[in-house]
Amino acid sequence: MNVIHKLPFVLAVSAAIVVGIIGYKMGVDYGAIYVRMSISMVVFFIIGIYIRDFINKIEVEIKKKIAEEEKMKEEGVGENEDNKTDNNKGQNIDFKVEDQNEQDRKNNSENLFDEEFTPLKVGSVSVKEDTNEK
Repeated sequence: MNVIHKLPFVLAVSAAIVVGIIGYKMGVDYGAIYVRMSISMVVFFIIGIYIRDFINKIEVEIKKKIAEEEKMKEEGVGENEDNKTDNNKGQNIDFKVEDQNEQDRKNNSENLFDEEFTPLKVGSVSVKEDTNEK
């Protein structure tokens, strides 16, 4: 937690040092380097504050979820002792497949296609030409 608390300062100083080194290597005037370093410190300090707050919010949410899970486990322990047999209800599923003879399957498949879909007659396609040419 102590490192997260220092994050904005460390981020701002690191960015300022990088900006200062780059400005010095490029041969920029010292006054311009100082201005750029101070601007980068302010900007990265603000970014560091947002990152620190974001991490703190995540940490608080994780602690809340852990506390809720522990509370649910404590409440669930008493209920599980009373209802051990209720947990297994609905676990068994029986599937039954009926045998059909070949003729019944053909009739069922034909009826199924007749009810849902009527295919287009492709053999009776006609093409009409436009007689009005411009």
